[in-house]
Amino acid sequence: MEMTVFRTKVQRAVSEALGEEYSVELREVQKNNGVILQGLMIRRAQENMMPTIYLNSFLKAYEEGATFADIIRKIVTVYREDAVGKQIDISFFTDFEKVKDRICFRLINRDKNRSFLEKVPYIPVLDLAACFYYAYDGNGVQNGMIPIYNNHMSAWNVTDRELFACAVKNTPRLFPCDIMPMESALEELLEELQADVRQHLAREIPMLILTNAGKTYGACCILYPKVLEQLAKRVDGDYYLIPSSVHEFILLPVDQGRSAEELKEMIAEVNSTELTQEEILSDQLYLYSRQERCVKIL
Repeated sequence: MEMTVFRTKVQRAVSEALGEEYSVELREVQKNNGVILQGLMIRRAQENMMPTIYLNSFLKAYEEGATFADIIRKIVTVYREDAVGKQIDISFFTDFEKVKDRICFRLINRDKNRSFLEKVPYIPVLDLAACFYYAYDGNGVQNGMIPIYNNHMSAWNVTDRELFACAVKNTPRLFPCDIMPMESALEELLEELQADVRQHLAREIPMLILTNAGKTYGACCILYPKVLEQLAKRVDGDYYLIPSSVHEFILLPVDQGRSAEELKEMIAEVNSTELTQEEILSDQLYLYSRQERCVKIL
């Protein structure tokens, strides 16, 4: 079934299941890298919270054999469990003094997000963009992200540089950097192997993973003050920065013998076969120069 037909049928069925007290709307939602998801937005009268339930995965489940009735029951259940009765007072968002301590940044690809970046303040970083959001946490919502648009910046009468100054302080505080060896990330797999094999693999994987404590949009940790310099000291030299996804970078010391061309091929393969379009950060390979204290695109 085509999505245009499916979403209309779902909207009608969910509206009938919930009753006249509820508003059920369809909306296309633009995600990272230009990915468009089909959203169902539901709101009960007198409530200001209107959560979005994405229909793409439900269409896939339907095509794989789930009944339409099961799909509708699941959507209604998700809404009732996650949203009913929750209220979020967003009046604070008009006052910069009330939001400035939770303004954060994340890194996205500039070229893949051109239309989105026309609407938001951002700071160019190589081929990437540091864009801003308010880290919302409360009223039953955890790790909420409210994007900051140009109209917010105008209403607050602040500049993108002022937003960046706030984010440089807030993001490391709210989402601390997490640096771990590759073997730690593969711990469950390595535990199943014999001790001598684990030791061999640990020697063969001289990589570090750079992310944040929440493992979400952790690639922005390269912007945290002194992080890149400290990593150069830790590996005692220059290192490659491999954009594993929007959530993390993989660090590999240059003296490990891997060529830049080999790593570029690996990035291209992973981006085309392992990641969803929304998770891709960049197709580029980066180098951190300890002497110059800067990152370059190779």
